[in-house]
Amino acid sequence: MGDSGYHKDPITAQGISDAFRDAELLASAIDEGFSQRRPLDEALASYERKRNEKAMPLYEFTCQLATLSPPAPETAQLYLALRTNQAETNRFLGTFNGTVSIPEFFSADNMRRIISGAGRDVP
Repeated sequence: MGDSGYHKDPITAQGISDAFRDAELLASAIDEGFSQRRPLDEALASYERKRNEKAMPLYEFTCQLATLSPPAPETAQLYLALRTNQAETNRFLGTFNGTVSIPEFFSADNMRRIISGAGRDVP
């Protein structure tokens, strides 16, 4: 569970959160198999697909951060826009702790919205 599902860079501190999520998914899969609502191997394969689907956005995000490469130009613009937008900064930080969807936050439309609104609320 958690860190054992895949390698995580500690920058996102998601091991324990993933462990709780994955334990719940695995317990449901085992229950389905042992209660014979579906074959155990099918239930466990479904668990693995669900776990991977939920883990992949953070995994990719973490790998990108761990390269220590400069951000892409549009990401740099986003970071500049976040300096003056506390609500969106909070949402950005939520991508690290799993409370905000990474694909949703980094969608082209959302990034454009944040960048285009930069500076409007600055006194």
